[in-house]
Amino acid sequence: MTRKRNIWSENHSPENFRPEYPEFSMVSLLKETAEKYPDYYALNFNNKKITFAQMIETIETVAQALLASGVKKGDFVSVVAPNTPQALISVYAINRMGAVANMIHPLLSANEIKKFVEHVDSRAIITFDMLYPKLAEVEWETTQKPVMILARIADALPFYLKPLYLMKNNLDLKFNPNHNIVYWKDFLKTGKNRKESLPVDDGKGDDIAAILYSGGTTGIPKGVMIHNRAFNCMAVQAEEIKRDNTKDAAGKKALALMPVFHGFGLAMCMHVMLYFGMQVFLVPKFDFKACTKLIFKNKINHVYAVPALFEALSRSEEIEKQDLSFLEMVAFSGDKCSDKLHKRMNKYLKNGGSTEQMTEAYGLTECLSAACISPFFGHKYGSTGLPLPDNKIKICKFGTHIEVPRGEDGEICITGPTLMKGYYKNEVETNLALQIHDDGEKWLHTGDIGCMDEDGYLYYRQRHCKMIISSGYNIYPTQIEEVINGCNGVAVSCVIGVEDRSVGQRVVAVVQPVSMDTDLDSLRERILEACKSNVAEFAMPREIVFQAEMPRTVMGKVNFKKITADMNGKKG
Repeated sequence: MTRKRNIWSENHSPENFRPEYPEFSMVSLLKETAEKYPDYYALNFNNKKITFAQMIETIETVAQALLASGVKKGDFVSVVAPNTPQALISVYAINRMGAVANMIHPLLSANEIKKFVEHVDSRAIITFDMLYPKLAEVEWETTQKPVMILARIADALPFYLKPLYLMKNNLDLKFNPNHNIVYWKDFLKTGKNRKESLPVDDGKGDDIAAILYSGGTTGIPKGVMIHNRAFNCMAVQAEEIKRDNTKDAAGKKALALMPVFHGFGLAMCMHVMLYFGMQVFLVPKFDFKACTKLIFKNKINHVYAVPALFEALSRSEEIEKQDLSFLEMVAFSGDKCSDKLHKRMNKYLKNGGSTEQMTEAYGLTECLSAACISPFFGHKYGSTGLPLPDNKIKICKFGTHIEVPRGEDGEICITGPTLMKGYYKNEVETNLALQIHDDGEKWLHTGDIGCMDEDGYLYYRQRHCKMIISSGYNIYPTQIEEVINGCNGVAVSCVIGVEDRSVGQRVVAVVQPVSMDTDLDSLRERILEACKSNVAEFAMPREIVFQAEMPRTVMGKVNFKKITADMNGKKG
Protein backbone atom coordinates (compact mmCIF):
# COMPACT_ATOMS: atom_id res chain seq x y z
CA MET A 1 0.00 0.00 0.00
CA THR A 2 1.16 3.55 -0.71
CA ARG A 3 1.44 5.87 2.27
CA LYS A 4 1.78 9.59 2.49
CA ARG A 5 5.24 10.85 3.26
CA ASN A 6 6.04 12.05 6.74
CA ILE A 7 6.36 15.83 6.89
CA TRP A 8 8.42 15.79 10.09
CA SER A 9 11.18 13.71 8.58
CA GLU A 10 11.30 15.59 5.27
CA ASN A 11 11.04 19.13 6.59
CA HIS A 12 12.51 18.85 10.03
CA SER A 13 12.62 22.22 11.67
CA PRO A 14 12.10 22.46 15.43
CA GLU A 15 11.52 26.20 15.08
CA ASN A 16 8.41 25.55 12.98
CA PHE A 17 6.83 23.34 15.64
CA ARG A 18 5.53 25.39 18.56
CA PRO A 19 2.45 23.66 19.92
CA GLU A 20 0.31 24.45 22.90
CA TYR A 21 1.40 21.88 25.45
CA PRO A 22 -1.15 20.67 28.05
CA GLU A 23 -0.43 22.72 31.15
CA PHE A 24 -2.14 20.39 33.58
CA SER A 25 -1.57 17.08 35.34
CA MET A 26 -0.71 13.71 33.78
CA VAL A 27 -3.96 12.25 35.03
CA SER A 28 -5.99 15.06 33.42
CA LEU A 29 -4.55 14.11 30.03
CA LEU A 30 -5.46 10.47 30.71
CA LYS A 31 -9.01 11.52 31.63
CA GLU A 32 -9.39 13.26 28.28
CA THR A 33 -8.63 9.96 26.56
CA ALA A 34 -10.95 8.04 28.90
CA GLU A 35 -13.81 10.39 28.06
CA LYS A 36 -13.33 9.61 24.36
CA TYR A 37 -12.87 5.84 24.75
CA PRO A 38 -14.44 4.78 28.09
CA ASP A 39 -15.13 1.20 27.00
CA TYR A 40 -11.81 0.63 25.23
CA TYR A 41 -9.31 -1.53 27.07
CA ALA A 42 -6.54 0.47 28.74
CA LEU A 43 -4.54 -2.24 30.54
CA ASN A 44 -3.95 -5.93 29.99
CA PHE A 45 -2.16 -7.97 32.63
CA ASN A 46 -1.91 -11.69 31.92
CA ASN A 47 -5.15 -11.36 29.94
CA LYS A 48 -7.06 -9.54 32.70
CA LYS A 49 -8.33 -6.40 30.99
CA ILE A 50 -9.22 -3.03 32.47
CA THR A 51 -11.16 -0.41 30.50
CA PHE A 52 -10.31 3.29 30.55
CA ALA A 53 -13.45 3.98 32.58
CA GLN A 54 -12.51 1.29 35.13
CA MET A 55 -8.96 2.63 35.30
CA ILE A 56 -10.13 6.18 36.07
CA GLU A 57 -12.55 4.88 38.71
CA THR A 58 -9.77 2.92 40.44
CA ILE A 59 -7.43 5.92 40.27
CA GLU A 60 -10.03 8.02 42.09
CA THR A 61 -10.47 5.28 44.72
CA VAL A 62 -6.72 5.00 45.36
CA ALA A 63 -6.44 8.79 45.62
CA GLN A 64 -9.20 8.77 48.25
CA ALA A 65 -7.38 6.01 50.16
CA LEU A 66 -4.12 7.96 50.10
CA LEU A 67 -5.89 11.01 51.51
CA ALA A 68 -7.44 8.86 54.22
CA SER A 69 -3.92 7.60 55.05
CA GLY A 70 -2.68 11.12 55.70
CA VAL A 71 -1.00 11.81 52.37
CA LYS A 72 -1.37 15.46 51.34
CA LYS A 73 -0.70 17.55 48.26
CA GLY A 74 3.05 17.97 47.82
CA ASP A 75 3.93 14.81 49.78
CA PHE A 76 6.01 12.00 48.34
CA VAL A 77 4.75 8.44 47.89
CA SER A 78 7.29 5.75 47.03
CA VAL A 79 6.28 3.11 44.47
CA VAL A 80 8.47 0.00 44.66
CA ALA A 81 6.95 -2.32 42.10
CA PRO A 82 7.27 -4.07 38.74
CA ASN A 83 4.97 -3.44 35.76
CA THR A 84 1.53 -4.20 37.21
CA PRO A 85 -1.87 -2.48 37.14
CA GLN A 86 -1.49 -1.52 40.82
CA ALA A 87 1.83 0.22 40.14
CA LEU A 88 0.66 2.28 37.17
CA ILE A 89 -2.71 3.14 38.72
CA SER A 90 -0.86 4.27 41.86
CA VAL A 91 1.30 6.66 39.83
CA TYR A 92 -1.80 8.35 38.40
CA ALA A 93 -3.59 8.34 41.77
CA ILE A 94 -0.62 10.05 43.41
CA ASN A 95 -0.66 12.58 40.56
CA ARG A 96 -4.42 13.04 40.97
CA MET A 97 -4.05 14.37 44.50
CA GLY A 98 -1.04 16.55 43.75
CA ALA A 99 1.53 14.35 45.44
CA VAL A 100 4.78 13.12 43.86
CA ALA A 101 5.49 9.50 42.85
CA ASN A 102 8.96 8.41 44.00
CA MET A 103 9.76 5.55 41.61
CA ILE A 104 12.14 2.93 43.04
CA HIS A 105 13.65 -0.14 41.38
CA PRO A 106 12.05 -3.16 43.19
CA LEU A 107 15.15 -5.37 42.82
CA LEU A 108 17.40 -3.01 44.77
CA SER A 109 18.67 -4.12 48.15
CA ALA A 110 16.72 -3.25 51.28
CA ASN A 111 19.29 -0.60 52.28
CA GLU A 112 19.15 1.03 48.84
CA ILE A 113 15.34 1.16 48.92
CA LYS A 114 15.50 2.58 52.45
CA LYS A 115 17.87 5.31 51.27
CA PHE A 116 15.56 6.38 48.42
CA VAL A 117 12.44 6.30 50.63
CA GLU A 118 14.15 8.47 53.24
CA HIS A 119 15.67 10.74 50.59
CA VAL A 120 12.25 12.28 49.91
CA ASP A 121 10.70 11.62 53.34
CA SER A 122 7.98 9.36 51.89
CA ARG A 123 4.60 9.42 53.60
CA ALA A 124 3.55 6.11 52.07
CA ILE A 125 5.14 3.13 50.29
CA ILE A 126 3.26 1.10 47.69
CA THR A 127 4.90 -2.25 47.12
CA PHE A 128 4.17 -5.99 46.80
CA ASP A 129 3.93 -8.78 49.35
CA MET A 130 6.69 -10.75 47.57
CA LEU A 131 9.08 -7.83 48.20
CA TYR A 132 8.24 -7.44 51.88
CA PRO A 133 10.58 -10.13 53.31
CA LYS A 134 13.67 -8.10 52.37
CA LEU A 135 12.07 -4.93 53.80
CA ALA A 136 10.87 -6.57 57.03
CA GLU A 137 13.96 -5.58 59.05
CA VAL A 138 14.09 -2.00 57.76
CA GLU A 139 13.36 0.74 60.29
CA TRP A 140 12.10 3.77 58.40
CA GLU A 141 13.69 7.04 59.52
CA THR A 142 11.17 9.51 58.15
CA THR A 143 9.31 12.42 59.69
CA GLN A 144 6.17 10.33 59.77
CA LYS A 145 6.15 6.54 59.88
CA PRO A 146 5.07 5.71 56.32
CA VAL A 147 2.09 3.48 55.70
CA MET A 148 3.11 0.41 53.67
CA ILE A 149 0.51 -0.73 51.16
CA LEU A 150 1.11 -4.33 50.10
CA ALA A 151 -0.41 -5.37 46.81
CA ARG A 152 -0.42 -8.91 45.49
CA ILE A 153 0.23 -10.05 41.95
CA ALA A 154 -2.69 -12.47 42.37
CA ASP A 155 -5.11 -9.56 42.85
CA ALA A 156 -4.36 -8.38 39.30
CA LEU A 157 -4.69 -11.79 37.64
CA PRO A 158 -7.75 -13.31 35.93
CA PHE A 159 -9.72 -15.59 38.24
CA TYR A 160 -8.52 -18.77 36.52
CA LEU A 161 -4.83 -17.96 37.13
CA LYS A 162 -5.12 -16.95 40.80
CA PRO A 163 -5.18 -20.46 42.34
CA LEU A 164 -2.10 -21.57 40.39
CA TYR A 165 -0.19 -18.43 41.30
CA LEU A 166 -1.07 -18.73 45.00
CA MET A 167 -0.04 -22.40 45.05
CA LYS A 168 3.40 -21.45 43.71
CA ASN A 169 3.79 -18.25 45.71
CA ASN A 170 2.06 -18.77 49.04
CA LEU A 171 3.90 -16.29 51.25
CA ASP A 172 3.89 -16.63 55.03
CA LEU A 173 4.80 -13.06 55.91
CA LYS A 174 6.10 -12.07 59.32
CA PHE A 175 5.39 -8.39 59.84
CA ASN A 176 7.66 -5.99 61.68
CA PRO A 177 5.53 -4.63 64.58
CA ASN A 178 6.96 -1.15 63.89
CA HIS A 179 5.56 -1.14 60.35
CA ASN A 180 2.21 0.40 59.52
CA ILE A 181 0.94 -2.17 56.99
CA VAL A 182 -2.28 -2.46 55.01
CA TYR A 183 -3.12 -4.81 52.16
CA TRP A 184 -4.13 -3.36 48.79
CA LYS A 185 -7.67 -4.76 48.94
CA ASP A 186 -8.30 -3.22 52.36
CA PHE A 187 -6.68 0.00 51.17
CA LEU A 188 -9.16 0.18 48.28
CA LYS A 189 -12.07 -0.38 50.70
CA THR A 190 -10.87 2.64 52.69
CA GLY A 191 -10.96 4.73 49.55
CA LYS A 192 -14.43 3.54 48.56
CA ASN A 193 -15.81 4.22 52.04
CA ARG A 194 -14.42 7.76 52.28
CA LYS A 195 -17.36 10.14 51.95
CA GLU A 196 -15.55 13.43 51.33
CA SER A 197 -15.09 14.67 47.78
CA LEU A 198 -11.62 14.67 46.33
CA PRO A 199 -10.04 18.10 45.96
CA VAL A 200 -10.25 19.63 42.49
CA ASP A 201 -7.39 18.47 40.26
CA ASP A 202 -5.53 21.77 39.90
CA GLY A 203 -2.20 20.25 38.89
CA LYS A 204 -0.01 22.59 36.86
CA GLY A 205 2.36 21.75 34.04
CA ASP A 206 5.33 22.82 36.13
CA ASP A 207 4.40 20.69 39.16
CA ILE A 208 6.66 17.72 39.88
CA ALA A 209 4.92 14.49 38.89
CA ALA A 210 7.62 11.94 39.60
CA ILE A 211 11.11 11.33 40.91
CA LEU A 212 13.05 8.92 38.68
CA TYR A 213 16.52 7.76 39.66
CA SER A 214 19.43 8.08 37.29
CA GLY A 215 23.18 7.83 37.44
CA GLY A 216 23.33 11.06 35.45
CA THR A 217 26.76 12.10 34.23
CA THR A 218 28.63 10.68 37.26
CA GLY A 219 27.09 7.25 37.68
CA ILE A 220 25.92 8.07 41.24
CA PRO A 221 22.11 7.67 41.55
CA LYS A 222 20.27 10.97 41.81
CA GLY A 223 16.58 11.81 42.04
CA VAL A 224 15.49 13.33 38.72
CA MET A 225 12.51 15.67 39.12
CA ILE A 226 10.14 15.31 36.16
CA HIS A 227 7.18 17.69 35.85
CA ASN A 228 3.72 17.09 34.40
CA ARG A 229 4.54 19.11 31.30
CA ALA A 230 7.39 16.77 30.34
CA PHE A 231 5.13 13.70 30.33
CA ASN A 232 2.40 15.50 28.41
CA CYS A 233 4.86 17.10 25.97
CA MET A 234 6.18 13.71 25.01
CA ALA A 235 2.66 12.64 24.09
CA VAL A 236 2.26 15.70 21.84
CA GLN A 237 5.69 15.15 20.27
CA ALA A 238 4.93 11.49 19.60
CA GLU A 239 1.63 12.46 17.98
CA GLU A 240 3.46 14.89 15.70
CA ILE A 241 5.86 12.30 14.30
CA LYS A 242 3.65 9.21 14.07
CA ARG A 243 2.67 8.01 10.65
CA ASP A 244 -0.60 8.38 8.86
CA ASN A 245 -1.46 4.73 9.43
CA THR A 246 -1.24 5.19 13.20
CA LYS A 247 -3.49 8.25 13.44
CA ASP A 248 -6.31 5.95 14.45
CA ALA A 249 -4.24 4.36 17.20
CA ALA A 250 -7.13 3.98 19.68
CA GLY A 251 -7.80 0.32 20.33
CA LYS A 252 -4.38 -0.79 19.08
CA LYS A 253 -2.05 -2.84 21.31
CA ALA A 254 1.25 -1.74 22.85
CA LEU A 255 3.83 -3.74 24.80
CA ALA A 256 5.00 -2.16 28.07
CA LEU A 257 8.18 -4.10 28.63
CA MET A 258 10.31 -1.21 29.87
CA PRO A 259 9.79 -0.79 33.63
CA VAL A 260 7.40 1.67 35.24
CA PHE A 261 10.23 3.09 37.38
CA HIS A 262 12.17 4.02 34.22
CA GLY A 263 11.55 7.20 32.23
CA PHE A 264 11.13 5.50 28.86
CA GLY A 265 8.84 2.87 30.38
CA LEU A 266 6.57 5.25 32.31
CA ALA A 267 6.50 7.98 29.66
CA MET A 268 6.64 6.40 26.21
CA CYS A 269 5.53 2.81 26.83
CA MET A 270 2.67 3.71 29.17
CA HIS A 271 1.60 7.38 29.37
CA VAL A 272 1.96 8.12 25.64
CA MET A 273 0.32 4.85 24.58
CA LEU A 274 -2.61 5.46 26.94
CA TYR A 275 -2.90 9.00 25.56
CA PHE A 276 -3.37 7.43 22.11
CA GLY A 277 -6.14 5.20 23.51
CA MET A 278 -4.11 2.01 23.18
CA GLN A 279 -4.37 -1.20 25.18
CA VAL A 280 -1.13 -1.45 27.16
CA PHE A 281 0.14 -4.97 27.88
CA LEU A 282 2.03 -4.83 31.19
CA VAL A 283 4.98 -7.23 31.46
CA PRO A 284 6.33 -7.50 35.05
CA LYS A 285 9.41 -9.58 34.26
CA PHE A 286 11.89 -9.32 31.40
CA ASP A 287 11.65 -12.77 29.78
CA PHE A 288 12.63 -12.95 26.11
CA LYS A 289 10.74 -16.14 25.28
CA ALA A 290 7.59 -15.06 27.09
CA CYS A 291 7.66 -11.63 25.40
CA THR A 292 8.14 -13.18 21.96
CA LYS A 293 5.18 -15.47 22.57
CA LEU A 294 3.08 -12.56 23.83
CA ILE A 295 3.82 -10.47 20.72
CA PHE A 296 2.90 -13.25 18.29
CA LYS A 297 -0.15 -14.52 20.19
CA ASN A 298 -1.74 -11.11 20.78
CA LYS A 299 -0.48 -9.44 17.59
CA ILE A 300 0.97 -6.48 19.47
CA ASN A 301 1.06 -3.43 17.18
CA HIS A 302 3.61 -1.25 18.98
CA VAL A 303 6.77 -2.74 20.51
CA TYR A 304 9.29 -0.56 22.37
CA ALA A 305 12.24 -2.39 23.92
CA VAL A 306 15.99 -2.74 24.21
CA PRO A 307 17.93 -4.48 21.38
CA ALA A 308 18.18 -7.67 23.45
CA LEU A 309 14.48 -8.41 22.87
CA PHE A 310 14.87 -8.05 19.11
CA GLU A 311 17.97 -10.24 19.20
CA ALA A 312 15.85 -12.94 20.85
CA LEU A 313 12.94 -12.26 18.48
CA SER A 314 15.19 -12.51 15.41
CA ARG A 315 16.46 -15.91 16.55
CA SER A 316 12.98 -17.28 17.22
CA GLU A 317 12.14 -20.20 14.94
CA GLU A 318 8.66 -18.72 14.54
CA ILE A 319 9.61 -15.36 13.10
CA GLU A 320 10.24 -16.56 9.54
CA LYS A 321 6.83 -18.29 9.50
CA GLN A 322 4.89 -15.41 11.03
CA ASP A 323 2.62 -12.89 9.38
CA LEU A 324 4.10 -9.68 10.80
CA SER A 325 1.74 -7.25 9.11
CA PHE A 326 0.28 -6.38 12.54
CA LEU A 327 3.53 -4.63 13.58
CA GLU A 328 3.12 -0.88 13.08
CA MET A 329 5.90 0.43 15.32
CA VAL A 330 9.10 -1.37 16.32
CA ALA A 331 11.48 0.85 18.25
CA PHE A 332 14.49 0.32 20.48
CA SER A 333 16.46 2.44 22.90
CA GLY A 334 18.72 2.14 25.92
CA ASP A 335 21.53 0.19 24.22
CA LYS A 336 23.44 0.09 20.95
CA CYS A 337 22.02 -2.15 18.25
CA SER A 338 24.41 -3.61 15.70
CA ASP A 339 23.77 -2.88 12.04
CA LYS A 340 23.70 -6.66 11.54
CA LEU A 341 20.75 -7.10 13.91
CA HIS A 342 19.04 -3.97 12.57
CA LYS A 343 19.18 -5.20 8.99
CA ARG A 344 18.19 -8.76 9.95
CA MET A 345 15.06 -7.52 11.74
CA ASN A 346 14.16 -5.21 8.85
CA LYS A 347 14.42 -8.19 6.49
CA TYR A 348 12.08 -10.28 8.68
CA LEU A 349 9.61 -7.40 8.97
CA LYS A 350 9.52 -6.89 5.22
CA ASN A 351 9.20 -10.61 4.44
CA GLY A 352 6.48 -10.91 7.09
CA GLY A 353 4.32 -8.26 5.45
CA SER A 354 5.00 -5.36 7.82
CA THR A 355 5.53 -1.90 6.36
CA GLU A 356 7.52 -1.04 9.49
CA GLN A 357 11.26 -0.78 9.90
CA MET A 358 13.23 -0.84 13.14
CA THR A 359 13.35 2.63 14.65
CA GLU A 360 16.05 3.80 17.07
CA ALA A 361 15.61 6.39 19.81
CA TYR A 362 18.05 8.14 22.12
CA GLY A 363 17.64 9.98 25.39
CA LEU A 364 18.26 10.05 29.13
CA THR A 365 16.09 10.07 32.23
CA GLU A 366 17.02 13.74 32.58
CA CYS A 367 15.02 14.50 29.41
CA LEU A 368 12.46 11.75 30.04
CA SER A 369 14.47 9.20 28.06
CA ALA A 370 13.60 10.28 24.51
CA ALA A 371 15.23 13.26 22.83
CA CYS A 372 15.57 12.05 19.24
CA ILE A 373 14.31 9.24 17.03
CA SER A 374 15.08 7.81 13.60
CA PRO A 375 12.70 9.26 11.01
CA PHE A 376 10.39 6.78 9.36
CA PHE A 377 11.70 7.80 5.95
CA GLY A 378 15.35 8.58 5.43
CA HIS A 379 16.77 6.29 8.12
CA LYS A 380 20.57 6.13 8.39
CA TYR A 381 22.14 3.01 9.87
CA GLY A 382 24.21 3.80 12.91
CA SER A 383 22.29 7.00 13.64
CA THR A 384 19.76 7.60 16.39
CA GLY A 385 18.00 10.02 14.05
CA LEU A 386 16.72 13.57 14.40
CA PRO A 387 15.67 15.54 17.49
CA LEU A 388 12.01 15.19 18.40
CA PRO A 389 9.91 18.18 17.31
CA ASP A 390 10.65 21.18 19.56
CA ASN A 391 13.90 19.57 20.79
CA LYS A 392 17.37 20.77 19.82
CA ILE A 393 20.66 18.89 20.04
CA LYS A 394 24.22 20.09 19.58
CA ILE A 395 27.68 18.63 20.15
CA CYS A 396 30.01 20.57 22.42
CA LYS A 397 33.62 20.23 23.46
CA PHE A 398 33.56 18.46 26.84
CA GLY A 399 33.43 20.86 29.76
CA THR A 400 32.49 23.86 27.59
CA HIS A 401 29.60 25.50 25.70
CA ILE A 402 31.66 25.53 22.50
CA GLU A 403 29.99 23.66 19.62
CA VAL A 404 32.35 21.42 17.63
CA PRO A 405 32.25 21.10 13.81
CA ARG A 406 29.83 18.62 12.24
CA GLY A 407 31.28 15.11 12.14
CA GLU A 408 33.47 15.68 15.20
CA ASP A 409 32.92 13.81 18.48
CA GLY A 410 32.04 15.69 21.63
CA GLU A 411 29.47 15.89 24.42
CA ILE A 412 25.81 15.59 23.43
CA CYS A 413 23.82 18.58 24.73
CA ILE A 414 20.00 18.75 24.61
CA THR A 415 17.36 21.40 25.12
CA GLY A 416 13.60 21.05 24.85
CA PRO A 417 10.30 20.89 26.77
CA THR A 418 10.97 17.53 28.47
CA LEU A 419 14.09 18.56 30.40
CA MET A 420 14.03 17.75 34.10
CA LYS A 421 13.57 20.47 36.69
CA GLY A 422 16.76 19.26 38.35
CA TYR A 423 18.06 16.71 40.83
CA TYR A 424 16.15 16.60 44.11
CA LYS A 425 18.14 18.19 46.96
CA ASN A 426 21.27 18.35 44.80
CA GLU A 427 21.86 21.86 43.54
CA VAL A 428 25.54 21.25 42.72
CA GLU A 429 24.84 18.35 40.32
CA THR A 430 21.82 20.18 38.90
CA ASN A 431 24.00 23.16 37.96
CA LEU A 432 26.57 20.88 36.37
CA ALA A 433 23.94 19.10 34.26
CA LEU A 434 21.70 22.06 33.35
CA GLN A 435 23.59 25.08 32.02
CA ILE A 436 22.49 28.34 30.40
CA HIS A 437 24.28 28.87 27.06
CA ASP A 438 24.86 32.07 25.09
CA ASP A 439 21.49 31.64 23.33
CA GLY A 440 19.79 32.10 26.71
CA GLU A 441 18.40 28.55 26.71
CA LYS A 442 18.94 25.89 29.34
CA TRP A 443 20.88 22.91 27.97
CA LEU A 444 21.35 19.44 29.43
CA HIS A 445 24.97 18.31 29.39
CA THR A 446 24.49 14.56 29.05
CA GLY A 447 27.97 13.18 29.61
CA ASP A 448 27.42 11.12 26.45
CA ILE A 449 29.80 11.07 23.51
CA GLY A 450 28.38 11.56 20.03
CA CYS A 451 28.57 13.50 16.80
CA MET A 452 26.16 15.05 14.31
CA ASP A 453 26.36 14.86 10.52
CA GLU A 454 25.65 17.61 8.01
CA ASP A 455 21.97 16.61 7.82
CA GLY A 456 21.49 16.99 11.58
CA TYR A 457 21.43 13.23 12.33
CA LEU A 458 22.80 12.26 15.75
CA TYR A 459 25.31 9.42 16.15
CA TYR A 460 25.56 8.22 19.74
CA ARG A 461 28.89 6.67 20.69
CA GLN A 462 28.70 5.83 24.37
CA ARG A 463 28.71 7.14 27.92
CA HIS A 464 31.81 9.15 28.71
CA CYS A 465 32.22 7.11 31.91
CA LYS A 466 32.56 3.88 29.85
CA MET A 467 35.58 5.23 28.03
CA ILE A 468 38.75 3.14 28.47
CA ILE A 469 42.09 4.91 28.92
CA SER A 470 44.99 2.67 27.95
CA SER A 471 48.57 3.94 27.62
CA GLY A 472 47.17 7.47 27.41
CA TYR A 473 44.77 6.67 24.54
CA ASN A 474 41.01 7.28 24.79
CA ILE A 475 39.23 4.11 23.64
CA TYR A 476 35.49 3.92 22.94
CA PRO A 477 34.21 0.38 23.70
CA THR A 478 30.98 0.79 21.73
CA GLN A 479 32.88 1.13 18.44
CA ILE A 480 34.75 -2.12 19.12
CA GLU A 481 31.54 -3.89 20.16
CA GLU A 482 29.94 -2.98 16.84
CA VAL A 483 32.81 -4.70 15.01
CA ILE A 484 32.64 -7.82 17.20
CA ASN A 485 28.83 -8.05 17.05
CA GLY A 486 29.09 -8.08 13.26
CA CYS A 487 31.04 -11.35 13.30
CA ASN A 488 29.13 -14.55 12.45
CA GLY A 489 28.60 -16.62 15.56
CA VAL A 490 28.50 -13.66 17.99
CA ALA A 491 25.25 -12.96 19.84
CA VAL A 492 26.46 -9.95 21.82
CA SER A 493 29.67 -8.51 23.25
CA CYS A 494 30.78 -6.15 25.99
CA VAL A 495 34.18 -4.44 25.82
CA ILE A 496 35.60 -3.28 29.14
CA GLY A 497 38.78 -1.94 30.69
CA VAL A 498 40.54 -4.26 33.13
CA GLU A 499 42.99 -2.66 35.56
CA ASP A 500 46.58 -3.11 34.41
CA ARG A 501 49.60 -1.53 36.12
CA SER A 502 51.61 -1.27 32.92
CA VAL A 503 49.01 0.49 30.70
CA GLY A 504 46.32 1.69 33.15
CA GLN A 505 43.52 -0.36 31.59
CA ARG A 506 43.75 -3.39 29.33
CA VAL A 507 41.03 -3.82 26.67
CA VAL A 508 39.09 -7.05 27.23
CA ALA A 509 36.18 -8.28 25.08
CA VAL A 510 33.59 -10.42 26.86
CA VAL A 511 31.66 -12.30 24.17
CA GLN A 512 28.46 -14.37 24.25
CA PRO A 513 28.46 -16.71 21.25
CA VAL A 514 25.25 -17.77 19.54
CA SER A 515 26.06 -21.25 20.88
CA MET A 516 28.77 -22.49 23.25
CA ASP A 517 29.04 -25.52 20.96
CA THR A 518 30.64 -23.20 18.39
CA ASP A 519 34.35 -23.73 17.65
CA LEU A 520 35.46 -20.97 20.03
CA ASP A 521 39.06 -20.94 18.82
CA SER A 522 37.88 -20.27 15.26
CA LEU A 523 35.44 -17.63 16.51
CA ARG A 524 38.24 -15.93 18.43
CA GLU A 525 40.34 -15.79 15.25
CA ARG A 526 37.42 -14.29 13.26
CA ILE A 527 36.91 -11.64 15.93
CA LEU A 528 40.60 -10.71 15.98
CA GLU A 529 40.75 -10.53 12.18
CA ALA A 530 37.69 -8.26 12.11
CA CYS A 531 39.23 -6.04 14.78
CA LYS A 532 42.58 -5.84 12.95
CA SER A 533 40.75 -4.46 9.90
CA ASN A 534 38.50 -2.01 11.73
CA VAL A 535 40.07 -1.08 15.08
CA ALA A 536 43.22 0.93 15.83
CA GLU A 537 46.11 -1.15 17.11
CA PHE A 538 46.12 0.60 20.50
CA ALA A 539 42.41 -0.24 20.93
CA MET A 540 42.69 -3.94 20.03
CA PRO A 541 41.24 -6.38 22.58
CA ARG A 542 44.15 -7.99 24.45
CA GLU A 543 41.92 -10.77 25.69
CA ILE A 544 38.66 -12.38 24.53
CA VAL A 545 36.56 -14.10 27.17
CA PHE A 546 33.60 -16.30 26.16
CA GLN A 547 30.59 -16.88 28.39
CA ALA A 548 27.27 -18.58 27.79
CA GLU A 549 25.10 -15.73 29.06
CA MET A 550 25.64 -12.06 29.70
CA PRO A 551 24.39 -10.61 32.98
CA ARG A 552 21.50 -8.29 32.22
CA THR A 553 19.88 -5.34 33.93
CA VAL A 554 16.15 -5.45 34.67
CA MET A 555 15.58 -3.70 31.35
CA GLY A 556 17.49 -6.37 29.45
CA LYS A 557 20.61 -4.31 28.80
CA VAL A 558 24.00 -5.95 29.06
CA ASN A 559 25.11 -5.22 32.62
CA PHE A 560 28.38 -3.38 31.89
CA LYS A 561 28.97 -2.50 35.56
CA LYS A 562 28.68 -6.11 36.77
CA ILE A 563 30.88 -7.47 33.99
CA THR A 564 33.50 -4.81 34.73
CA ALA A 565 33.38 -5.52 38.48
CA ASP A 566 33.57 -9.30 37.97
CA MET A 567 36.46 -9.12 35.49
CA ASN A 568 38.46 -6.69 37.59
CA GLY A 569 37.82 -8.87 40.61
CA LYS A 570 39.12 -11.92 38.80
CA LYS A 571 42.16 -10.11 37.53
CA GLY A 572 42.83 -8.06 40.63
